[in-house]
Amino acid sequence: MRKKAIAVVLAVLAFSLIAASAATLGGIDTSDVGADATFVGSCDSDGVDAVFSDPVIGATGRYVVTAVTISDIHANCVGQLLQVDVTDSGLTSLGGGSVVVTGPSELVTFVAPADAEAVTRIAVSISG
Repeated sequence: MRKKAIAVVLAVLAFSLIAASAATLGGIDTSDVGADATFVGSCDSDGVDAVFSDPVIGATGRYVVTAVTISDIHANCVGQLLQVDVTDSGLTSLGGGSVVVTGPSELVTFVAPADAEAVTRIAVSISG
């Protein structure tokens, strides 16, 4: 029953993401979790994609996500800092991480696992 509830939550969140739009990034596409709240400098103005790692059962017995792959990053962003933050509906940070962009796709591992059921937004920034 719990897996079915998580699947419904993830489906609703994915639909919310598809219906949302971004101001400067051109949108974040993800089929798993979140909505988009984005700020990206001029290195990439046509959007990026976000695919979350598969949720796993964390130490608390709840499903958590531990990483997200950001892809379709423009070559102009190489060498800049890519930061990701996931939040709940109250915009409280649930986790995130950062990497230096080396190519068109980057795996960002979260500093701490994020409760998969609580994630409603993803913020992506590339700066440097």
